[in-house]
Amino acid sequence: MAQISCRVEECRYWENDVCTANSIQVRSSGTRKVSTSDDTACETFISK
Repeated sequence: MAQISCRVEECRYWENDVCTANSIQVRSSGTRKVSTSDDTACETFISK
């Protein structure tokens, strides 16, 4: 399994800067044309 770096400490899947979810879902954050990571959102996020 790939190791996914994550810096969202408030997420249930966050553990020492790594995402521990079995799979992740990432989508555009509503912007028509995605050009940077700021234009995306993690759908896997669940608050602790």
